[in-house]
Amino acid sequence: MDRDLTDKLAEIVGAANVTRATRDLASVGERERGRSWLVRPGSAAEVAHLVRLAGAERATVVPVGTASRRRPIAKVVDARPRIVCDLKRLNHVVYLDETSLVAQVQAGITGLAFEELLHPRGLTLGDFPPPVLRSTLGGMLSVRTPGKSTPRHGILEDAVLGVSAVLADGRAVHTRVAPRRATGPDLGRAFLGSEGALGIVTGVVLRIHRRPETRLLDAHRFPSVDAALAATFEALRRDARPAAARIYDAAEARAHLGYAGPGPEEAVLVLAAHGPSELAAADRDVVAAAAAERGATQLGPALAEIWWKRRHGHAVPGKPPPPPALEAWAVPSRLAAVRAAAVAAAAASGRTARTHLARLDLDGGCAFVTLLDGDEPDPVGPARAPVEAAIVAAGGHLVGSRDEALEPYLGSLKRILDPQGILG
Repeated sequence: MDRDLTDKLAEIVGAANVTRATRDLASVGERERGRSWLVRPGSAAEVAHLVRLAGAERATVVPVGTASRRRPIAKVVDARPRIVCDLKRLNHVVYLDETSLVAQVQAGITGLAFEELLHPRGLTLGDFPPPVLRSTLGGMLSVRTPGKSTPRHGILEDAVLGVSAVLADGRAVHTRVAPRRATGPDLGRAFLGSEGALGIVTGVVLRIHRRPETRLLDAHRFPSVDAALAATFEALRRDARPAAARIYDAAEARAHLGYAGPGPEEAVLVLAAHGPSELAAADRDVVAAAAAERGATQLGPALAEIWWKRRHGHAVPGKPPPPPALEAWAVPSRLAAVRAAAVAAAAASGRTARTHLARLDLDGGCAFVTLLDGDEPDPVGPARAPVEAAIVAAGGHLVGSRDEALEPYLGSLKRILDPQGILG
């Protein structure tokens, strides 16, 4: 059967685009690789053919973009043969309307590659963090993460005007591009965040933006993390829309910015304001006013410049800090408590926790927690489980986890759209 299925896959995508090499199946569990194939379709039509073949062969199709799925493939599918569908060959911009600021793109292009095409035209996808843009657009839209949000441009899903996808029976669907108030129920939203389990996204129509003419950077030192958070959310409520903002506790400010100025309970806010010069200055000044009301000292742009360069992968003096062990999202009213609970739980477990808060908008923000044993990172040590439990108890949501209360509803929708369990 293995040879027959390999030949049938090759008939659809070409023999050069079918592989069973271990290095290409790194996202598949070791014991499952013997019944797995990785294929690289070059069009939506080939994706549809692969899904129909999977139905006939009682196989499972699992789409991947940059192969960085949050859930290991081995835990998503059963013991049937699995076809890992690598979409990176679907990497074309179908059309680009520079007047209407609309683009139709295939799902396999990465955000960074799309930005490289937009940049010479004075356009951009938005103020999204560069690490997020390393994923394919299909992957970014198929997985729910808070990183795809900016105060200025909102969440990436809000930019989606239309979706093309392949259903579990091999049919292709295209949600039409029209004013949202005129479309009725939006089928495309069912595919966003479903991790390919309800349909394989093959292309999207997106709203894009003009590149900002000005970038202004600033930083403020606060008496506490709580004061910095309160000032930031107050500025957002006053309609400030910075491109990005981040709050460091004192230890994180030393590690990330090389800044030894803040006392042990103090915090540093760094921000970037983008747009026409007047609007960028207004956003910066609204934040500065809210910061001053809460006892902050304005530090100027130097520290924010270090943050901005590090954020975009440029070299800065000093040793790069370790990646955070945990990321948790919370609403504005719970974010400070979530951070405090993580720090307290780490201390109770004999570890320390450095924190910074980012991806802040009116809906909430993310707490990033670095766990340390002395001066050394300890991301999977004895503090991790208690810190995770403390975060959830304080009202936070661990990024990468799923809401178990929704599983029955997602399961029902899955059984309707994919009764044979074709899509992983």
